[in-house]
Amino acid sequence: MIRDDVIALCTIVPLWTWCLFRLGYLRGTRGQRELWTVLAVLAFAATLRLNRLEHGVAEWTGVGDLAVLVKHLAVMLSSVLLWRWVDSVAAVPGPRRWWQKLTTARPRAVIATAALAAVCLMFPFTAPSLIEAGGDRDFIGAQVGHPVGTAYLAAYLGTMALALSFSGALCAVAAGAARRTGQRMFSACMRLMSLGCWIGVGYCFFRGSFLVYGLADAAYPMSIEDADEVASLIEVVSIGLILVGVSFRGWDNATHLVRRRRRLIALRRLWQELVSILPAEAIVRVLAEAPSRFRDRYDLRGLWNRLDQRVLEISDSALEVLPWIDANLPRRAAEAARACGLTADDAEAAAQALCLRTGRRGCADDEPRVDRPLAVPLLSMGHDLDTNAAWLTRVAAYYDSPLMDVLESRLAALRETA
Repeated sequence: MIRDDVIALCTIVPLWTWCLFRLGYLRGTRGQRELWTVLAVLAFAATLRLNRLEHGVAEWTGVGDLAVLVKHLAVMLSSVLLWRWVDSVAAVPGPRRWWQKLTTARPRAVIATAALAAVCLMFPFTAPSLIEAGGDRDFIGAQVGHPVGTAYLAAYLGTMALALSFSGALCAVAAGAARRTGQRMFSACMRLMSLGCWIGVGYCFFRGSFLVYGLADAAYPMSIEDADEVASLIEVVSIGLILVGVSFRGWDNATHLVRRRRRLIALRRLWQELVSILPAEAIVRVLAEAPSRFRDRYDLRGLWNRLDQRVLEISDSALEVLPWIDANLPRRAAEAARACGLTADDAEAAAQALCLRTGRRGCADDEPRVDRPLAVPLLSMGHDLDTNAAWLTRVAAYYDSPLMDVLESRLAALRETA
């Protein structure tokens, strides 16, 4: 295997691996299909760098550098498609900046069509590739000092640089907006993609500088072989960062999965405590439909639905204990929690846990209902499952903690002195 093939494999293997692992994107949303298409086209272009394929295409068609043309067209197409995908997923509410108006569909289509047509028209007049001693084909080196070849590569590299510049800028804007709204994973995804795009722009300028020196008939600061290796390294880093960036959403999903499993397990004890005071027929139904402890730990299928059901059942069961919770107990419990050193949300969670424990005990022991029961829902619940599950997990952590006995003792002492 020759040197260029080894370098090419550094991009071919990661790209095709990503495409194979993300085949499900073809059945997903439009954005997922577009992203898969971008990287599949780029993987196809990278594959055409392999020397054996280049020679095979030349022998089969009789056109020596046809594989180079197809590869360049594929890279240009993938760059423009990436530009389009980033423009759709990185859209930020509010007025667009002046340069963002150039990223819309019409300017993008005009630029892509003109560049692709120019490359196809100039290709027949470029210089044939140089065949090196090891068998490598050097198309770019052959165009040094060649006017038409330089113009051809200027159209190719310029289109790629323009598309990556807009993609990088759009990703940077989206990263800033995501950071301000607390979407840390999406912000990291966009930042990595932006960095990868700008490094790709650097690749285009580095290659372009080689051509400028050739037109000026000046000696380049490094040898052709060294320049090719540096350019290939830049290319590998750029593609690698873009791959890591788009994979961050997958890591985000995996993180959500792990977090939801942990919360499902953490809520099991509180859930058992609260559903045990439901009417007998409700207990039978809930326990019959509930997943086992083993499934909570080891089965990731339907995790979102199971966590949603557990949160719903805890919330509904909490309503059953309200008649045994005095209207002033949440306030007094929060004050006692703050007196024990808890602050803000921790004090609120501990107070709600104490109220649940008090109400559940009163209901289970069939104690008389309080004169002035709590008239509003006890638990701080919203409309987002992950937020609700996170809050209930915090409440559940206090529910069985020794702090509950301390708070109960403190409240009892306050009642005696009142």
